[in-house]
Amino acid sequence: SSPPARRGAPVKGLILAAGRGSRLLPISATRPKHAVPVAGVPIIARGVQALRDAGVQDIGIVTSPSSEQDLRDATQHSGHLTFIRQYDPLGTGHAVLTARHFLEGSPTLLYLGDNLFEDSLSPMIGALRYGDAAIGVKEVPNPQAYGVAVVKAGRLLRLVEKPRTPESNLASCGVFSFKPGLIDLLEDLPHSTRGEIEFPQALTALLAQGGQVRAVEFQGFWSDAGAPDDLLSANTHYLRGLSPRVEGRVERSALQGPVVIEAGALVEDSVIQGPVWIGPHAVVRGATLGPFVSVGAHARVDSAQVSGALIDEFARVLHPTRPIHRSLIEIGRAHV
Repeated sequence: SSPPARRGAPVKGLILAAGRGSRLLPISATRPKHAVPVAGVPIIARGVQALRDAGVQDIGIVTSPSSEQDLRDATQHSGHLTFIRQYDPLGTGHAVLTARHFLEGSPTLLYLGDNLFEDSLSPMIGALRYGDAAIGVKEVPNPQAYGVAVVKAGRLLRLVEKPRTPESNLASCGVFSFKPGLIDLLEDLPHSTRGEIEFPQALTALLAQGGQVRAVEFQGFWSDAGAPDDLLSANTHYLRGLSPRVEGRVERSALQGPVVIEAGALVEDSVIQGPVWIGPHAVVRGATLGPFVSVGAHARVDSAQVSGALIDEFARVLHPTRPIHRSLIEIGRAHV
């Protein structure tokens, strides 16, 4: 069983990032989607920052053996992190159990790694003063696509996974907090028919025992970056916050609005209409970019007209025959 909770033990953070992200194929075929940069910052690094901003310093990341190196690279500027391997993809509950030695008796802020939040996560920690666990929820127009939270007076009554006729329009948005005792509940859960344990089942078990789960409602931007469209919307959202900065080389080009050109990048004979982010060592020639375009590190864009797009690291956009709009252009593909 769990070590006893230490009084006043600091909250630990746990980010689950072992999944590959099949809805994002082919962009996630070459590396985990958590490593994909959104407006220049990898999704996983934004997650780490969200936990740090909530005051959580000790953060573990659960990863699969195949994606660990990509995630280490994506978080190299994120400070000290503990990487924990989940060898079998047996669900979010199993991932938490994989990390139980890291969590050892501490309250935990649990973050599903493909989420992006504008709001502070601090209320998730504060909610543990009034309950055994907490769940982050947000009003959505299409609750049937999510786990739906039925909430009364700030308390979770039940969770229903992708219901046909939702009882509420509150989606569970991939962030949870819990006191140490929940790990024991998780350990005792029956596995699903696929041999998986999903974390929300532990909340259901906690409620069945008379435990209290607080619901924390988020108002600001939230994305679960699950599909290409979500990723593009998140890219657009974060590009809106850019402050102009030019550290690369710009020759015979016009820049308008907020444009960031990172060190080592080259922009020649181009018109850039911000917000646009151009990553380190990218090359843009004879192009019209923007608004709302991010160009990954080492990517090449040649003689192209691009708007509302996320061009991944090392991707090639060379002399396309028509303008590119609202498109996700993945690594290792030539877009011609």
